[in-house]
Amino acid sequence: MFMPKRALLAIAISTAIFVAPSSYAEDNVHNTVHSALERIVISGTKTEKPLKDVAGSISVITEQDIERQLVTDMSQLFKYDPSVQVTGSIGGAQNIIVRGMGGDRVLMIKDGMRMNEGYGANGLNDIVGRGFIDTDTLKQVEVAKGASSSLYGSDALGGIIVFTTKDAADYLTDGETFAGTVKVGYTDDGKQGNIGTTLALATGDFEQVLNLTYRDGEESQNYAGTKPSLAIESSSMFYKAKYHFNDDTYLSFTADIWQQDVTGDLAYGLLGYFRDLEGYSIIDENSQSQKDNQSLQLRFHSETKTAVYDLLNVSLYSNSTEQEDIEYGQLDINANYGYPLIEIRDMWKTALYKQATLGFLSNASLALNDTHTIGYGLDIEQSTSSRTEVKLYSVEGTPKNGYPQATDKFPETDVFRAGFFINDEISLLDGKLLFTPGARFDTYQMDANGALKEDGTPYADFDENHVSLSIGGLYKFTNTIAGFAQYGQGFKVPAYDLAYIEHDNSMYGYKIVPSDDLAPEESDNFEIGLRGHTGNFFFSTAIYYSTFDNFLATEVIGHETITDPYTGQDMLVEINQYQNIDSVTLKGIEAAVRYHINDSFSVFANAAYQDGKDDESGDYLTSISPLSGITGVSYEVDDLSAELIVNWATRMEKVNDGSPEIAGYGTVDFLTSYQVTDEFRVSLAITNITDKEYVKYLNGAGHKDMATLSDVTEAGRGFSASMRYDF
Repeated sequence: MFMPKRALLAIAISTAIFVAPSSYAEDNVHNTVHSALERIVISGTKTEKPLKDVAGSISVITEQDIERQLVTDMSQLFKYDPSVQVTGSIGGAQNIIVRGMGGDRVLMIKDGMRMNEGYGANGLNDIVGRGFIDTDTLKQVEVAKGASSSLYGSDALGGIIVFTTKDAADYLTDGETFAGTVKVGYTDDGKQGNIGTTLALATGDFEQVLNLTYRDGEESQNYAGTKPSLAIESSSMFYKAKYHFNDDTYLSFTADIWQQDVTGDLAYGLLGYFRDLEGYSIIDENSQSQKDNQSLQLRFHSETKTAVYDLLNVSLYSNSTEQEDIEYGQLDINANYGYPLIEIRDMWKTALYKQATLGFLSNASLALNDTHTIGYGLDIEQSTSSRTEVKLYSVEGTPKNGYPQATDKFPETDVFRAGFFINDEISLLDGKLLFTPGARFDTYQMDANGALKEDGTPYADFDENHVSLSIGGLYKFTNTIAGFAQYGQGFKVPAYDLAYIEHDNSMYGYKIVPSDDLAPEESDNFEIGLRGHTGNFFFSTAIYYSTFDNFLATEVIGHETITDPYTGQDMLVEINQYQNIDSVTLKGIEAAVRYHINDSFSVFANAAYQDGKDDESGDYLTSISPLSGITGVSYEVDDLSAELIVNWATRMEKVNDGSPEIAGYGTVDFLTSYQVTDEFRVSLAITNITDKEYVKYLNGAGHKDMATLSDVTEAGRGFSASMRYDF
């Protein structure tokens, strides 16, 4: 049940009751595609420029999109963008896949800061996810598709996600000194309720914004509603302050604190082996997971021109992420596998993931003349990561022999990254041709701090240098139509959890041993595209081709036989290791169109096609998606806006031997928003109106037969509502 915390509820109510309302001028929820082309982005060059002048594909989700689509979680951000997929659901580990490439091969950045990495299963079924952030704090999310290491360094192998948070100026308009919002919402998918308030204050040259948000609900259900429910509670405190030295220079401080607690009635990882074991009965079980993320940033920004820069950004930041997972089970044991065992056993498993990053970031630009604008910058970052697991088995409060057992899934690892980039935006033919070559030098060190493997030998340290190149060009055929082409390189030094993981799960038939000779993954991305508008018809399309060398994948390197300690029978254990494979190729095409029938009605559609294979084995990548897209109609008049959207995907036939094909689907969503007064807005959404039962391919990828797909079906018909009061 949705029960907001008293303190937060009190703040929301008091601001709504005791603050005199004033008109809040807000852009219409439905920006036209033309204004979208003028939208300012930073992911393409690290400096602000209109999207129409960027030589590459960038998807943008705005604050208005988040409001209109009633987004309450990162998993919902890209629902209507088929080129970007989010794995995982509310309360679980989430990751973002861009054009079939995901995991930590896509770099996630918040206000310039590196966000936490994921851990577990390479982006498709992670244990620790990414994107620990509340969506109400976001002003814009950009997805730059394709390799971006010439600008952002290691990990930008398949693309980057840039989250930009809100400022006080996003609420204060027309010289206001105080403003804010109160927002409440509910969705029956997960029975989640949310309440939040934002306060913005300007006093002279000093401005501040504070956002408090609380969410309470359950896990998103499958179609049949048979998933064991998880109770999910999250809270967010976001604060940003700016001091303006003058119109061109400011100093800002940001604190973003996010926490989520998840409780459940099952202990999957702890009790999975014992569920069907003869003589073992489960009396009690439960699980708890707590996720915490804290980021702090001090940033200096200046557009006061000097001899070495026209624009300068310098920031210091820290980002700390923790996830603690606790499972408990109680067993009634009456078994005899060669010896009698009769006891009531209490069992605990506690796993803790920690990652802390400190960073110095800088970027600048300088117009040398009307033709050349130089961009350059230096980034230095240090991260420490660990994953520990403790098991305790006890009987009547006394630990059993050999317990507690403490293991490190990988040693505590220090990673040092430093990189310097430079690019030149060259304007030719009176500005019709923009040409941008770029390069970045990175040095990367990964240190296992002298830790030893189970065989007593030390883990290998990694010390790599790398140069990444890029070149992009954009030609304006007319004032409204432009074509672009780009080539970019990406690289990723082997992630600590893949290089160092030593995971013995022999009881489940497999183990993973660490690697000592992994090479950095590298990528080459080629893309051409066309975008613009003619009359009332707007369009954007791109074709891409990407190759990935030294791609990391698990390989079976042998088998061994062990004796099951419970049954006394021999078991065959598969030995796995992460290794570099020769190459992987991804290719595809994306297109989006919109036609404005008149001032009120428009129709729109987009689609994405992907193909990806292991070049050596010929196997399809399980991270690609089938041909999919959306089609819809939009209506907008005065204070009312509405959209009817068909979300569709074709049957996925690009599956490997032993895996089932996943059926295509078509679902219908209805979104509407009404500005009741200048201060009060109501938004509603009905999703999957026809109550269609279906499976998204990425959730079904890797399943061996159709029988288990019912567990990963999407929710049926759903309803969401949100009310926002501006003052």
